Amino acid sequence: MAAKTRRTRPDEVEGTPAGGEMKFTLSQRAHSARVVEIVAPIVPVLARALQPRTEVVLHDLTRMPNTIAAIAGTITGRKVGGPPTDLGLRTFRSESPQDMVNYRTETAEGLVLRSSSMFFRTPSGTPVACLCVNSDLHDLQRAKEILDALTAFGEQAHHGTADGAPLETFPATVDDLADGIIRQAIEAVGVPAHLMKKSHKVEVVRDLDQRGFFAIREAVDVIAQRLNVSRYTIYNYLNEISASQGPEQSATAG
Repeated sequence: MAAKTRRTRPDEVEGTPAGGEMKFTLSQRAHSARVVEIVAPIVPVLARALQPRTEVVLHDLTRMPNTIAAIAGTITGRKVGGPPTDLGLRTFRSESPQDMVNYRTETAEGLVLRSSSMFFRTPSGTPVACLCVNSDLHDLQRAKEILDALTAFGEQAHHGTADGAPLETFPATVDDLADGIIRQAIEAVGVPAHLMKKSHKVEVVRDLDQRGFFAIREAVDVIAQRLNVSRYTIYNYLNEISASQGPEQSATAG
């Protein structure tokens, strides 16, 4: 019987991060730095070429969670040194993230965007950077609604939204990113934090783990405070979750 993988705390093994924080070798960091050096000057040019209302963002995944290395044509209000989106955090944390083209996203203000994400990888295939393009579709959607209304035969124009497509938010700071992910995880459980039993809190931690929350610095302390437990209780929850996943899943979870 294979031994179960146990999550270690960062104070147990030097350099070992909690709950799935991304780690990179010196050569991988060097490769990412080279990508940023080459691609960052292209970002503002690409944003101008894709006008109007297109934002181009270059993420350096080795600098999680402050991944934004270059940004131009700002639509989402983010700046260099800002965090990834919630979808980006989940995607970047996965073992083999795939390029995504023309998926639907939405800002906190409800602005609908069409987004694409392309990864830069080391020769061995490790993703170390990501170029994202976000285009504002508001004017095009408005034009479509008008055309739908003008061409409708006695029927109301349909104003639907795409279903099944990934949605994400665009936090301006790491604190905003963490707060948004925690809020979503608590809402998914359906019980206010002050009324939660242990089972509810474990589910919140499980959800956060799946969302890549523990790649954020001091994430354990933040959620411990929000759930009114100690940081060591959070580590115990993470160990329970790893044990319940079995040896194969546990090995890839962290």
